[in-house]
Amino acid sequence: MRQVPRTLTAIVLALAAGLVAPMGRTTAQEAGPSARLATIVDELVSGRRASSRGDRTAARFDADLAKARSDLARLRAIDPAQLSPDEDIDRRFAESLVAGREIRLAMEQDWRKNPNLYFRPAGLDRELTPGPDLAARLAGETAALADGRRNLSIYVPRWQQEAVSGASEAVARLEAAAGAPGWSDADRAAIAGARAAVAGWLAFLRDELPKRQKGDWAIGEAAYDQMLRREYLLPYDSEALWKLGWDAFARTERELADLAKTIDPSKTWLQIANEVKEDQPEPGRMLEAHQQWVDRARAHIRSKHLIPIPWKERVEVVPLSGQAAYYGTFSGARQPDAEGVFVGHWRINPYDPAWDARTRRDYMLEHDWGVIIVTAPHETYGGHHVQGLYQLHNPRPLRRAFGNPVFTEGWGLYNEQLMQETGFFPSERIHLRQLQLRLWRVARVVWDVGVHTGRMSFEDAVRLLTDRVGFLRWAAEKEVEASVGEPGYRIAYYVGMNEILRMREEYRRRTGDRFTLADFHRRLLEVGNMPPALMREGLFLR
Repeated sequence: MRQVPRTLTAIVLALAAGLVAPMGRTTAQEAGPSARLATIVDELVSGRRASSRGDRTAARFDADLAKARSDLARLRAIDPAQLSPDEDIDRRFAESLVAGREIRLAMEQDWRKNPNLYFRPAGLDRELTPGPDLAARLAGETAALADGRRNLSIYVPRWQQEAVSGASEAVARLEAAAGAPGWSDADRAAIAGARAAVAGWLAFLRDELPKRQKGDWAIGEAAYDQMLRREYLLPYDSEALWKLGWDAFARTERELADLAKTIDPSKTWLQIANEVKEDQPEPGRMLEAHQQWVDRARAHIRSKHLIPIPWKERVEVVPLSGQAAYYGTFSGARQPDAEGVFVGHWRINPYDPAWDARTRRDYMLEHDWGVIIVTAPHETYGGHHVQGLYQLHNPRPLRRAFGNPVFTEGWGLYNEQLMQETGFFPSERIHLRQLQLRLWRVARVVWDVGVHTGRMSFEDAVRLLTDRVGFLRWAAEKEVEASVGEPGYRIAYYVGMNEILRMREEYRRRTGDRFTLADFHRRLLEVGNMPPALMREGLFLR
């Protein structure tokens, strides 16, 4: 039975498609597939804006699962033959998004076993900031901890240990805040209440959670295969992806060995890479060093005519507050500033001379000139910053609001390769560092599949990174630990880059002498940020 679109966006889209009569004359029988799709799209976009992260009750998760299954049924009931090609791509993109939600809720069920889902979203892992809503905010944040105590029925030792560490730090931070001057009496009471709630959460983690059913953070092969096929729309199951990862790993190792012979035949590639890591900026000028190579990447993209950037924009390197990430994060512009410029921010964890000697040494080894020169294109030009600007200006609401990590992160890694191909890197030693960083991303494919499907242990994954990629032990552990809460995310870098390169070669064959990198990149980015299969289809629609 046809339904009238229920929102303004849906009505506007349906009117534009000529499927809904103006002036209120639409009836339920007259609303067609385009209008029904537009309604679902509008619900997805609106639902993302109205985040309900504060509600972590079991009833909420059950309701989310029921809604996901209902949305899937609604999307599958739409006849694709009655949609335009772009509308059908949107329908399948929407289905992939909802399928991912269903898989996480029905198969992974991490809300029953991961304490960090209740602590981190609450914001209690960060510094307190004054504000008129502090008391209300803290009350909402600590309510999530009560939900966690009710919902967590499976004890996963590694997650429990991580959660204990985070809660212990939060108790100390809240104690210090409560004793600091400048708070109102109401704020001080709210902080004391939050401190008591976190202390209770810590006691639960230490004393009660270990008594519950013991489990594992690995999601299992069945859920992993569902994620690959239904959410990422990839032509692999876990076995095929496992093989692809190992093949790419061996091929990249051979490239590194061959390149090392041209640089210094007496040394292994890892020895040369470690020498490159010893060449570092001045510790106190780390932000300036990053900005220098951001600006050079921008100039290279423009001078080589690699990717059109038709908007007024820039990227600023700024300090990362709170050390939320070891290296840094990138946040793209969501709207222009007062001068009409879209400003992205690459937030870098700055060097702190107060660190102990080992921390200072480890920090500098991971902030060498090589990693700066290779990573600047990934994060800024023409990586995440440029891709984000295209997505921000996409005319289709679903594609503007949502993305897929296989394209997002694949595009970032592709830009590292693009810069090597077009002469950006200043030496073969930096090229070798780029290949080492690619080997790391290929290793992610291997151990993400491995640890989540039982093919590798946690220790196997750590040894792969330390023994064959060149990671320090502590960094390898942090890298693998980050994956256990985000299954499938880390395969996105290499798998996405590989898919983009395949699309580029197909586009080159089809366009022949008319092929240019600028044309390919513009047309690809204008499609959106979706699973590669849909990106390819959209690319060749135009």
